[in-house]
Amino acid sequence: MTGLLRTVLDFVHAGGATMAPLLLCCLAMWYLILRAWLDLLPASAGGLRAELEQTFARLCPGPGPGDADLADALAEGVRARTRRRLSLAAVFAAAAPLLGLLGTVTGMIETFDGVARFGSASPQVLSSGISQAMISTQTGLVVAVPGLIAVYFLRRRALRLHIRPERARPAVHAVTGGVAP
Repeated sequence: MTGLLRTVLDFVHAGGATMAPLLLCCLAMWYLILRAWLDLLPASAGGLRAELEQTFARLCPGPGPGDADLADALAEGVRARTRRRLSLAAVFAAAAPLLGLLGTVTGMIETFDGVARFGSASPQVLSSGISQAMISTQTGLVVAVPGLIAVYFLRRRALRLHIRPERARPAVHAVTGGVAP
């Protein structure tokens, strides 16, 4: 494990100053994506949908004319929270390639600065700056592409989220032993 950690740290160091913000961006984005995914788990897996169905059953122990409206209101609350999380995750995903581009520009500036300082295009000076530029660009894209794909699929899933009143009551009755809350 120490060898892998050393390799990762060397990679981050080689990418330059924009790598730390890129890593923070990546961690924040995946945290938000994971929270949204957990919210959208099916009721059988104990996700937020199960919690909503239990809340619905507690509020409406018997069938009633407003069941569908209440279920829609609860589902809309989940969709709104999930949309907020996914919107912020999308911002982080969109920022990642821009941070990578900033690293590219920084690396190229350092390359030309090194050439100007030493008066010649030393292969070592050129390769160091170009490597920094490419590593930060690659990292920005590696963070952004899977993040944007995950956000897209979770947004689609959130749009399909709805709570079925007929499924909410049995779930709560199973938990409470058949006693209405």
